[in-house]
Amino acid sequence: MPKTVIRVENLWKQYRLGTINHGTLKQDIQSWWARMRGRYDPNAMIDPSHQPVDVSTTHSPPVLENPRLKAPRTKHQEQIFYALRNLNFEVRQGETLGIIGKNGAGKSTLLKILSRVTTPTRGTIKLNGRVASLLEIGTGFHPELTGRENVFLNGTILGMKKNEIHRKFDDIVHFAGVEQFIDTPVKRYSSGMYVRLAFAVAAHIDPDILVVDEVLAIGDADFQKKCVQTMQDSAGKGRTVLFVSHNMESVRSLCSRGILLERGEIADSGEIDHVIESYLANPVAV
Repeated sequence: MPKTVIRVENLWKQYRLGTINHGTLKQDIQSWWARMRGRYDPNAMIDPSHQPVDVSTTHSPPVLENPRLKAPRTKHQEQIFYALRNLNFEVRQGETLGIIGKNGAGKSTLLKILSRVTTPTRGTIKLNGRVASLLEIGTGFHPELTGRENVFLNGTILGMKKNEIHRKFDDIVHFAGVEQFIDTPVKRYSSGMYVRLAFAVAAHIDPDILVVDEVLAIGDADFQKKCVQTMQDSAGKGRTVLFVSHNMESVRSLCSRGILLERGEIADSGEIDHVIESYLANPVAV
């Protein structure tokens, strides 16, 4: 049986709604003093009195282990938003997992935590292998640098060594189809050229785990087909792929298993056809 390469246990992620600071020292001190006295923040963008907490929920908020993350017992507790709630799942080597759900369900937050872009509020994540992430188009690209320079810059950010980038450079450029423009600053690239080059770099780092978030929404049909084929080949070589998309046909053709997220919780999981049917049958999730 293939080994487990991703294990997620009791995963929570919370955000505090409103502003982090207000731009002036006076307002920051006002907000801090209000929190210390258990009063409503006079500079808050969101009035918590109009957003009561649903105390009847079946899941109680977790107790935060880091005392610095503990919020005072005031009305400001009502501004806490849980993007993920008590997630538990495993992914085995060579598996292609589709993560689906409506906007705001927590899909991108989950991938960012798995990619170590952000940290969970509570819970544990165990990853076994090299992770490559393609979460946003051209993340790590500098608009003033050429395509050639950005391949080396982005490849280094993703963990590739210089000689490895040199060895794979021609394949990356050919996959992206930007040979003619490789020495042109990427600020002059079209969005399609941008995403093709970004995906090409991520696809050639030979990761053990590839995390992909909605990048196939941009690009022509031929490029999307090439990307799907690349991810299928990766899975065939024993690599693990986590794929987020609203295109159910791409999810169905690429993934063997799926997870349906609703309001930060796992609403369903199992064979991909079953999960997609559950997604489409639930008007809340569509």
